[in-house]
Amino acid sequence: MQRPFQNDNRAPVRIQVECRAGGPSFSAESLNISRGGVFLQTDYLLPAGRTLQLVFSLPDGPRVSAHGRVAWTRPPGDPQGPAGMGIQFERIAPEILRVIEEILQQEPTSGRRA
Repeated sequence: MQRPFQNDNRAPVRIQVECRAGGPSFSAESLNISRGGVFLQTDYLLPAGRTLQLVFSLPDGPRVSAHGRVAWTRPPGDPQGPAGMGIQFERIAPEILRVIEEILQQEPTSGRRA
């Protein structure tokens, strides 16, 4: 199955991300980021389609907020990789996208998944 932003260039970025999805907030660690979204490593999986707010700090950047939607999930024990969720950005400020672009220019991994 093709994931929505599977072919986007992504860069390995490990940052703590605070997630809010209408209930209690939870934290997850990002494994990679692209213009289209971020992979969050977590055993706490939300259903595909669920919207959430992400609060995080990009390397050498201020604390920012973005809105996204769960595009896909990978359960614990899946042989394809660590448990987590692919989050597709829905609302993200242009200045955050510029920082992501700079990160991608420094360390692209060209479509490698977590």
